[in-house]
Amino acid sequence: MADLTTQRPPAPRPLDLVEAFINSADLETGSDELATPSGLRGWLLHRHLIKRAELVSEQDRSAAIRLREALRRAALANNGAAVERRTMRELNQLARDAKMIIAFEEDGTARLDPSVRGVEAGLARILAAVLVAKLTGQWTRLKSCANETCHWAFYDASKNRSGRWCDMTACGNAAKGRAYRARRRSSVG
Repeated sequence: MADLTTQRPPAPRPLDLVEAFINSADLETGSDELATPSGLRGWLLHRHLIKRAELVSEQDRSAAIRLREALRRAALANNGAAVERRTMRELNQLARDAKMIIAFEEDGTARLDPSVRGVEAGLARILAAVLVAKLTGQWTRLKSCANETCHWAFYDASKNRSGRWCDMTACGNAAKGRAYRARRRSSVG
């Protein structure tokens, strides 16, 4: 649901980076900003995650897609779906590949920095944003839409964290309609 950016406010920083990364593919329309290595390069450059001189390969794109879809599934788990072991294995492998280190600023603040370069460093910064969100308690508010044809990532700012759909009108009513029709079919048959 690519047009939802006007209806829901984005996640707070740095979780907004993860939200944007997950939503770089719109499952309903089939559009994918990372469909090519040059698309991934443009996405990373626009967010200052790589330097202009960095090259992006098909292998880099494949790693980015694996990370994006693992994060989408993890955000779906924040919406009540079961956490898949495959998702956790994939995220753990990508985190090991990121080779993050703790770096200290002159004022004493600390941050996670990738010890790798290029696209790997850009993807590592996305993983670092996930860690910060987990540490601050914001991670559980990043959800993938419960509508099985959508799975658009959204930030659930509701007080009781009960949001299930990226958009109640489009996805919520569609999901409720499918459930109703399924109940009717099972009661008739």
